[in-house]
Amino acid sequence: MPRHRALLLVALLPGMALASGVEGRTRTQGPVCAGEYADFHSALRQEIRSFEASSQANYTYLVRDTVIYEHVYYGTGGKLRRAYLRHVRHGTAFAYRSANGEFYLATNEHVAVAPEVTGPGSDVDGVPDGARKVRETLRVVQNESDEDEATQIPLTRVAADASLDVAVLKTRHPLRLMPYPFGRSAGLRVGNAVQVRGYPLAAFAASNTGRVTAVGQPDRERGWNHEDFTVDALLNSGNSGSPVFAISCKTGELELVGIYHAGYSGAQALNVVVSIDQLRPLLDRLEVGHAARVAEAEVDRARVLAGLRGQGGQLEMPFGERVVRVEALASGVRYSLLGTGFPLSGRVALELESPLEKGPVLVRAGRADEAASPVTTLPAELGSELGALEDGLWRQLEAVLQYRAAELAHSWGFVASLAEHIRLRSEDQREQLQAVDFAGDGRFQGLAGEPALPGRARAPAAR
Repeated sequence: MPRHRALLLVALLPGMALASGVEGRTRTQGPVCAGEYADFHSALRQEIRSFEASSQANYTYLVRDTVIYEHVYYGTGGKLRRAYLRHVRHGTAFAYRSANGEFYLATNEHVAVAPEVTGPGSDVDGVPDGARKVRETLRVVQNESDEDEATQIPLTRVAADASLDVAVLKTRHPLRLMPYPFGRSAGLRVGNAVQVRGYPLAAFAASNTGRVTAVGQPDRERGWNHEDFTVDALLNSGNSGSPVFAISCKTGELELVGIYHAGYSGAQALNVVVSIDQLRPLLDRLEVGHAARVAEAEVDRARVLAGLRGQGGQLEMPFGERVVRVEALASGVRYSLLGTGFPLSGRVALELESPLEKGPVLVRAGRADEAASPVTTLPAELGSELGALEDGLWRQLEAVLQYRAAELAHSWGFVASLAEHIRLRSEDQREQLQAVDFAGDGRFQGLAGEPALPGRARAPAAR
């Protein structure tokens, strides 16, 4: 059964004076427990326990993300109308470093970056699907009811990585920094004690404790691509982005081992933390990973054709809701888009021969009595849509070949990321096929809809 998680949003507090560490703490002479991290909170040194219980432990902040979406729709009489809708979400962030008068905070990407366009899985309550983001502002607030802009702290987004679900924000307003060092999530084991500090329900700052219940959990849901560990601390909506600490056996102090980002739906105290080890490049150097992404730059057709020949010169791949049979030619590729009857029928709805060098592209409808013709001889609208389809087919072939190469190399993280990338393209591909079908006015039967029945004329396309 697939796992389903409810994303839990973050929270922060307004800035205090900068603190570089816990005041007056001293080192112990030896390890306070066996292993790298402690199993019991009693291993925490008394001065740190006292600090965490005081009002000075205010290095986490409630962040408010306010987004304006534009919803375009048709009103009475077919008149095009626009509505502007406000969406607000909260989550936790923590200040972890300062440089050149600027203070940097870490939180979840889903807290600090609202979807560009609403749709299935976008978690934008109250906004219809298909609405476009037109404005977004980030601020530190006191609580979810705080409307006093004079005391709020404006934030700027510096970097964000959706696959890690982590973002870095900054401000020139002085903030109290997290007084603890970065730890090693690789050193965690089941049973280790953890402490989580954040803003549950965006209501107030709170600290929760618990234990590690599982480690080394790959997370491939919702386009994520990272490793998690789970904790049984009682966390709520608003805690997303909260720092998660373990207690070092060597020093008896807290160390940052992860950032809380989601909880399992329908479960109690089953919460998921992004392991800190994979976050260091982004948090330390603001490096956003690109290894699991497929570039949308110009496709190297010669390289893709060589990859296709390495697969025996032919394969079948998905494109929207269609299956495409791909064949290598002497200096190009033939794409045969199979009709809606596949696999019962092998009838081709559209055949497109694309050379390595752009043009001339040859197109043939799936009828044996029709010869291939250059796109340039077709009506301008149809030619334009077929040009876009040609580019989309090359990109899909590139992604499928990359997927197969990653699968052969057992690079399962890249495989999962590519699968999600290909899945997300499906809607755009379906629209491309519909556009070609519409511009072709019935020329490519079975391309985007039900094929015409034998002996029955197809109804003309609506204009």
